[in-house]
Amino acid sequence: MEQTQPLIPMPKIGTQPIKTRKIRITHVRYAVQTAVIVLLVLLPFTGVFHVDLSTGRFVVFGYQVWWSDFFLILPFWLFVIAAMTAVYAVLGMVYCGWACIQNTFSEWTNSLARFAFGSAQLGPGIGEVSLSAPRPKKISVLKKGLQWSLFLGGITLFSLLVSIIITAYVIPPRILFSDLVSGRNHTVYWLVFGIGGVMFLNLLLVRHYWCKWVCPYPLWQHMFKTDDTLKVAFDHRRRNECTGCNLCVKSCFIDIDPRDTKNYSRCINCGECVVACEDYSAKRGLPSLLTFHKNGVYIDSAGVMKGRKISPGTARFLVAGIGSLFPLGLFIYGIVTYSPYHVTVSQVPGRLDQFEVGLYNKTPRTEEFAIGESGLPSDRVTFETTRVAIPPGSHRKIYFTVNSGQDLSPGLHNFTVTVNSKTPKPGEFSQVATVYVVGGKS
Repeated sequence: MEQTQPLIPMPKIGTQPIKTRKIRITHVRYAVQTAVIVLLVLLPFTGVFHVDLSTGRFVVFGYQVWWSDFFLILPFWLFVIAAMTAVYAVLGMVYCGWACIQNTFSEWTNSLARFAFGSAQLGPGIGEVSLSAPRPKKISVLKKGLQWSLFLGGITLFSLLVSIIITAYVIPPRILFSDLVSGRNHTVYWLVFGIGGVMFLNLLLVRHYWCKWVCPYPLWQHMFKTDDTLKVAFDHRRRNECTGCNLCVKSCFIDIDPRDTKNYSRCINCGECVVACEDYSAKRGLPSLLTFHKNGVYIDSAGVMKGRKISPGTARFLVAGIGSLFPLGLFIYGIVTYSPYHVTVSQVPGRLDQFEVGLYNKTPRTEEFAIGESGLPSDRVTFETTRVAIPPGSHRKIYFTVNSGQDLSPGLHNFTVTVNSKTPKPGEFSQVATVYVVGGKS
């Protein structure tokens, strides 16, 4: 009798199970995700960074950064863009899988759904629905109520916590908690519950739907990917060893098949499928069919693994990395030349003889200033005060009057208002102004 060949090659089985590593790539990813969240939580509560809503300015370590601080604002963002471009050229879409808070919160919510319902696909969420998922078993009304109470209660508390942290970026934490307890400022409640409501709907319904179909940021990352950018690769030479368990597909919350990833796929390099394949293959005594394809590594026609000296991804990394040095230099220059004060001199509307000096203290401490004038006779200028102390992040206007008398001829007379400071940058700030004298009177 003639022996027929099977339509699908039988998978191979190793002699004994393979031990897996204790620290997996997913453990490292979880640590990075946690570190990013902890950093974002600490920034407003440690005073490192927040936004002053009343002035629309940034506050870094207590120092105000204005939009007019050109060599701080523009070079910083140019450096960030260039540095992230260099990272994307080598590591691909790692931001989405390792640092994006939307993805992190979605994963945490899915973990809560699995704990409450037994599966993330059995809970709510348009981004987590799977038509191929098994139909849920019928359970009692009481148990179903307990499941929903646990899930809704968890995301409600988490949404409120996140909203408080976000609000702390625009309202100093001390004032925020004082207003929440005392109820003096109802705007705080609108902010907290408004942001919390949006976050609640996001965690309840949206989650990974945003990552899969709405978020435009992956398009930006795709622009810098090449054939040798880090990505998950399936060993097609050992395809006959795949049993079709689909554990890799089930572990992917982006809903792609890791065995058929293209260079410009939606894969975010989270490594969940790699670990799933490693665990299953190790039990069969075989190495994983899914691995991370390293940058600049390729397999030639003879099946030998080789590395390019200068790969396209490496070239893009070098160009972006070197390009980031220019804005970094400008940013350092902006830090060195940063002025912690701002001085303006203007004429009081409708008064030719009265002026005002605007003093702005951009530092986190109270500063004292001495005000003077040069260019006009000393007895013709009368200041409201010549010494003033300004609280941190505040400003004050000081008025002065120019009396022309008989010493000043008709016409325009220039003079200079000087402001002396002693800390933290000793020096003199000056502003030129002009007074118009008509017929011996200003």
